[in-house]
Amino acid sequence: MTTAIEKLTSTPVGKLLYKTVQPFVHGARHLAHPGIPNEQTITKVAYRGRTISIRHRRWSASDVLAIQQCFEKQQYDMPAGAHGEQIQRVYRQIIASGRKPLIIDCGANIGASITWFAARYPEAHIVGIEPAPDNFEFLQLNCAGLDVDLRQAGIGPEDGHAYIGGSGGEMGYCITDSGIPVDIVSIGTLLASKPESQYAPFLLKLDIEGSEKSLFAGDCTSINHFPLIILEPHDWAFPGQLCSRGFFRFHVAAGRDFCMNEENVGSIALEGPLSDPGFADAAAADNEAAGRSR
Repeated sequence: MTTAIEKLTSTPVGKLLYKTVQPFVHGARHLAHPGIPNEQTITKVAYRGRTISIRHRRWSASDVLAIQQCFEKQQYDMPAGAHGEQIQRVYRQIIASGRKPLIIDCGANIGASITWFAARYPEAHIVGIEPAPDNFEFLQLNCAGLDVDLRQAGIGPEDGHAYIGGSGGEMGYCITDSGIPVDIVSIGTLLASKPESQYAPFLLKLDIEGSEKSLFAGDCTSINHFPLIILEPHDWAFPGQLCSRGFFRFHVAAGRDFCMNEENVGSIALEGPLSDPGFADAAAADNEAAGRSR
C-alpha cells in the first residue's frame, strides 16, 4: 500500500517540500503528544459517553482498521433483538450474584477490542490473550488502568508451546512451523485461574487466525460455559482447510442459537442452564473422527 508520504516524496519537488515541513510537523506532534515516539500516534474515539484514546503505529493500516471495526462498525455489538436482551439479562444476573462477568478476548491485538468491551460492559473483568510481542506492547499501553489480565500467549485446546509468523501484518499472525516462540494456553486453564466465587463466564471472543480449527477439535467443555461466543471465521484465509467446521459442529451439538454481525458469527447459549457439556464433548469426538477420515 502506497502511503501519502511515499506519493509526495516520489518527485524532486515533493521531496524538497517534505524536507522543509517535516521539522514543523514533528514539533507539532511532540506538543500534542509529548513522550510519544514519532512512529506512533493516538486515535481518540467516543463511545457510550466516553472518550477513549488508543495508541498505535502511525503508518499501520491494520491498527487503524482494528479501531474502525470496533468503534465505527461496532462489530462486537452483538447479538441484537431478543438475543441481545437475553445476554444483557445474563450480564446483570452475574453482577447481582456478587461476581464479575468474565470476558476472555483471544486475539486482543493492540487492545481496541478490549477497550470497547470495557466500555460496553464496565463491570466485567477481561482476560486479554495476544501472542505477538509488537501487538502486546500496545495492548499493555492501551489497557492501562482497566480491569484486565493480559497474557502474552496463544490460545489452543491444551497448554503447550508453538511458533507464530505469517505475512498478514499486525492482524495476521498465525501458528507456523517456525518463527516467534510463544506459549499456548487453554480456555480451561484460563477459567481455572479465575475462582468461580468471584467470576462467571460471560463472553468468549475468538479472532485467532485459523487456530479455531485446532481449538474446537479439542475438549469444548470449558468453551461451552460461555453464554456468548463471538468468532471471526478464517476459512477465507485457509481455503480447503475447513477451519470453522469444528466451531459449527460444536455449536449445533451444544444446542446453541446463532447470530452474525459484520465478519463475526455468534453462538448463544439458550436461557436457563447451559447445554449439557457432554454434547460439546461429543462434538469434539466427532471432529476428531472426521479429521481421521479425510
